[in-house]
This record gives sequence, structure tokens and C-alpha cells, in this order.
Amino acid sequence: MLAAGAAIILIGLAATVPRTLGVRRRALRLQRTVQALGYDLRAELELLASRREEANELLAPWRKVWRVARHPLVLAAFRWYRRRRRRAHERASAATQE
Repeated sequence: MLAAGAAIILIGLAATVPRTLGVRRRALRLQRTVQALGYDLRAELELLASRREEANELLAPWRKVWRVARHPLVLAAFRWYRRRRRRAHERASAATQE
């Protein structure tokens, strides 16, 4: 009886070996795919970081211009110039209508 039980267990194990090997192969293939995608992801993240750094370097002068342009004295000068041009335009249009 003991030998019959052992034989049944061995037959069951032998029946599951091909399926187990197939699952193992698929798991290893999936692991390689995930690993390769991880390398691709890291490369893309490095590229993104380098492009972000390049964009920051290219925008640095414009940030300085924007900071200067927001200064209250610069804004006041532009408003003064706009008022002056408007008055000059009004005087010129009034002179042409007369």
C-alpha cells in the first residue's frame, strides 16, 4: 500500500512537471521583459532630467528679464510713456479735425 501511494505521488509529480516548466519559462521571460523595460524607463528619466536642465539653462536670461520688467519703476516708466503717447495722439487728432 505504501508503494502504491508513492507511485501515485510520483505519477502526479510527473504529470505536473511539463506545466511547471512552462510556467517557469514564462515567468523568466516576463522577468527579463520587466528588467529591460526598467532599463528603458531609467534611460528615459535621465533624458527627461537632462532636457529639464537644458530648458532651465535656456530660460535663465528670460527669468532675469522678467524679474527686471516687474520692477515698480519700470512699470511706472511704461505707464508714463503710454500716457504721454496717448496725449500726443489726442493732440494730433484734435489738430487734424480743426
